[in-house]
Amino acid sequence: MPNVVRQPASAAELAPRTDAWLSVPEAARVLGRHRTRVYELVRSGDLVAEQTHGGLRVERSSLERWLVAGGTPGGPLSAPNAWAVIGLASGDVSLCQRTLGLLARAEDASRARARSASQTLLELAPRLRRRATLHVQHVPPDVLTTLERDASLVRSGASAAAPYAWDELAADMPWTLDAYVQAEWLRRLQTTLDRTRAVPTSRSILLRVVDGPWPFPTHCQLAPQLLAALDLLDYPNAAARRRGHDVLHGLATLEPSTVARRTAKARARLGALVGKTLGGGADRPPRAVLDGDPRTDTPAAAAHIVGVLWVRASQGATVKELRAATGITRERLEAAYAYLLEHPPLGLLVQRQRDELQLVSAPEVSRSVERDLGHPRPVPLSKPAMEVLTIVAYKQPIARAGIEHIRGASSDSALDTLLIHGLVAFDQHHLLVTTRAFLDFACLRELADLPQPEDVDVEQIRQEFVQAS
Repeated sequence: MPNVVRQPASAAELAPRTDAWLSVPEAARVLGRHRTRVYELVRSGDLVAEQTHGGLRVERSSLERWLVAGGTPGGPLSAPNAWAVIGLASGDVSLCQRTLGLLARAEDASRARARSASQTLLELAPRLRRRATLHVQHVPPDVLTTLERDASLVRSGASAAAPYAWDELAADMPWTLDAYVQAEWLRRLQTTLDRTRAVPTSRSILLRVVDGPWPFPTHCQLAPQLLAALDLLDYPNAAARRRGHDVLHGLATLEPSTVARRTAKARARLGALVGKTLGGGADRPPRAVLDGDPRTDTPAAAAHIVGVLWVRASQGATVKELRAATGITRERLEAAYAYLLEHPPLGLLVQRQRDELQLVSAPEVSRSVERDLGHPRPVPLSKPAMEVLTIVAYKQPIARAGIEHIRGASSDSALDTLLIHGLVAFDQHHLLVTTRAFLDFACLRELADLPQPEDVDVEQIRQEFVQAS
């Protein structure tokens, strides 16, 4: 049988139609392709689709956007390469390191940098669609409330409008929630929806499913501004697309690769106040320098530990790694850690989880850090969850049965909440212990800072945790 070549539908054919959603055969006619091509574009994330009882439906506006972008040179990038380009352009160090780590070869990172330097993100946008697969779901209001409190989601698009002050996106958006999720998370949601009775008041949400490795840093709940603006280009709403275009166009005028290579002195020489900038430090006192030997001097050892932890950033370092980097004994390291507890750096503190140390921001500056990063405030835990968390904190490692024996009630729901938030985890013996996120949540430097067990008041601790978070 000879192949039949279909011509794409013209603008005149598209204009009279007002249906927001098309069946797969209708979408194939609009594209001038076979229906198998429509399924491929849905799986790759190039088209927005939803599954209904009558079959798969494709959003008309996503078809039109695909047709408009069809002449862009270069094919779609694979998911790891797309995320690498986004990480480099975002300006977020953690996201950049994470996404570049997904690449299999060093030359792939070089190609990603070359693409970022030669093209703007607006020009690359049609090639970045395979970063995630778009799924539209209809969920009941109670399920939506649970999803909005889920800390494992990464909000993007219009769901990031409030932190980034995109006030025009506060209403009339096609989806109540827009977020990145992992494939396993979507399967669990689908199982929940299959057991839930459909209601007329169901709300529509857009889920961006990442099938491969998770590209976002740990505890990330809000997409960087650049990625959120990029996701707005997928919206049928003109105001959303206009906001996304404006943000990306504004960022496109920057040249981060050039700025990053210049030293502070070179940038000052290019400014109008070069004399004042370079000569302004003549009256300042010399910088205090610790020239002691870290192997014998405790303050010097503490300074070396802070320097190593600063470079390691969010990864932290173990006692063994710190000893190898500084060349000090275990006793000198413990003495330096005790010194840092008494004399913490301004705005910072050294947090310890067993043999792992990390340099983190102090609780008193957390509000400024949250505003700068645009992170939403954490949701306070329920009373049962706080009871379970308190038991684990004081009795760890402890089995699930031990928790229920102490509480005298089932703790499955509360424990699941703590596991989702990453406040507790199972160790190698499948016993429950607290995590580094628990120290952040409780504003503690180490577990030794917990109150004495005989002085524990669960309700008082709950109120303190709520205020701290």
